[in-house]
Amino acid sequence: MRRYAGAWLLLVLGLLPLPRLARSQGTSPLRKAELVRLLATGALKTRDIAALVRRNCVTFRPSERDRAELRAAGADEEVLAAVDQCLRARLARAAPPAPPAPPPSRPPRSPPRPRPAPAPVVLVTHIPADTPAAVRVEPPPPAPRPVISERFTQFTRGTGSHGTVGATLGEPLVLEVRDTAGAPVAGQPVTFAATGEGTTVQPGAAETDRWGAAQVHVTLGERAGPVGISATVGTFTRTATVHADPGPASRLVVEHDGAVVAGGVVAVRSRDTLVLRVVARDAYGNEAALGDFTATTSGSAIALRSASATGSRAAVTLESQRTGRGELQISASGLQARVALNVMPPVRLSRPWAVGVRAAWLGVNHPWVALRRLQGVSGADFTLLGRRTFGGGFSLALAAGVGSLSIDTTGGGSVSATLLEASARAELALLPRRTITPVVSLGGGGYRLKSGDNGRAIYHTNLFWVGGAGLDATVSPRVTAELRIERQWMTDSPAGHVGTLWPVAAGLRVAL
Repeated sequence: MRRYAGAWLLLVLGLLPLPRLARSQGTSPLRKAELVRLLATGALKTRDIAALVRRNCVTFRPSERDRAELRAAGADEEVLAAVDQCLRARLARAAPPAPPAPPPSRPPRSPPRPRPAPAPVVLVTHIPADTPAAVRVEPPPPAPRPVISERFTQFTRGTGSHGTVGATLGEPLVLEVRDTAGAPVAGQPVTFAATGEGTTVQPGAAETDRWGAAQVHVTLGERAGPVGISATVGTFTRTATVHADPGPASRLVVEHDGAVVAGGVVAVRSRDTLVLRVVARDAYGNEAALGDFTATTSGSAIALRSASATGSRAAVTLESQRTGRGELQISASGLQARVALNVMPPVRLSRPWAVGVRAAWLGVNHPWVALRRLQGVSGADFTLLGRRTFGGGFSLALAAGVGSLSIDTTGGGSVSATLLEASARAELALLPRRTITPVVSLGGGGYRLKSGDNGRAIYHTNLFWVGGAGLDATVSPRVTAELRIERQWMTDSPAGHVGTLWPVAAGLRVAL
């Protein structure tokens, strides 16, 4: 028994990894399906399968297709060589015996010593605890990888983060990969990518750690707005959104009619209001927050009507006053901007026809009254007028008025009188393009002055001449305020000059 101990140990070492299928075969030849199953399961090493084939052989003669299937199942050259070896041995045993050899010319050799009988095959089902480690059974193959769950695999940190353009987000994005049971999957490859222009991710590919997490750092591009970060796991993709915010304002941009003001100069060719828009932009050209916005103007050619700011934009409304130069000064977010304004409005084309009304105080005293028994005249006058403008500041006005006067007599008494007038005047505006312009006038008409005692104290009717000066002030494109001081030279026949009135009038006229 001692001389067979080595063979027993070799048999134990060769047959220890065999699965139950190999033990159940005994010494029966292996069918093709059994050999493929042994190779595919990986429960036996190929050298052990080759030893089993050499011992038991096979029941089939492998074709080229059989050999391809065996290789696909895991057979190597040692297994295929064992199959060929056992088949050649089987053919040799089945061949007819060779004819006897002629007697030898030399004495026959002594017969060979008989070989010892092969050791019986012992199937070991229990390994003692003191068996050396070199002959222990190898552990079973690892379990198959879990199935990744598209539902449970999600970004769990960093989504919705905000950062400044051109900078790296303060915290990484974290993707957790889980299987269909919700357990973390370690060692799973993940590929990261960014959809925003200029945005980069680091690393571009990673493997999940033992908690099933893979993280990526994001460096934002130059354009403000939402940025998509994608993570591809196997056949599906998960996406997270982060936000690139504008940087601090680095310059103020002034726009007119949707275009940037070139050279900081705006030519004003209209009397309509002018709107300039101001935009704050960061170093990359993104619209930035506009804070502490103020706007002022200098020069009499332009006037500031309003200035307001919202978010990254502001609007400044200006109105041209007269031909000339002005400047707009803008301050916001610690920045300054200046815009020169060349104001050249077109000639104001006033409406040719207008109607108006004037109220006047008029009076006269000695020596302007050249009538006997009269010491002085005072009272109020109300006039309606129509006006036609011809251009160049020249106009004609037709007026009709009525006045209520008090006449002081030389005897110390007074009588009331009524003054009726109808006149025509030629007027000239000296500065017709200005909002306020001096005006001179000259004209004449007819009058009737009759005392309240049916004319016994005073009654005159004849012609009068009028001349004066004043101001016109434009209130709106259609409304003009008037102020006049005139001298009215009253005449009568045959007396000639009978008195002089000095009305001071104020009124309004409206263009038709």
